[in-house]
Amino acid sequence: MDAVTQQTRHGEVCPLDTTLQLLAGKWKSIILCRLMQHELRYTQLLKTLPGCTRRMLSLQLAQLEADQIIQKQIDASYVPIKTSYRLTPLGKSLVPIIKLMDQWGEHYIQTVTMPEN
Repeated sequence: MDAVTQQTRHGEVCPLDTTLQLLAGKWKSIILCRLMQHELRYTQLLKTLPGCTRRMLSLQLAQLEADQIIQKQIDASYVPIKTSYRLTPLGKSLVPIIKLMDQWGEHYIQTVTMPEN
């Protein structure tokens, strides 16, 4: 189910749920972090995700593409065909949010793992 249809799962429109749904999935956040750096080919992306299967990567990429967060580009002038992925303008607008969530997560980890005095 895509993020837009999930936005009313509590019986009301919830933009926060929509945002969280976009990022939900074992590999989506790390895929987005990789694509924040630069465009990547499918095989390059797969190599940076140890433990992620080809099928799972394909599913996660398809969901992000359906939600208009990433764009798939196919260049048939290469043999084999060159398939690459990049953030869309909408996906790029998520970058500051992802960075803030990462900072908050780092703060949270440090806070809850600090030994009590």
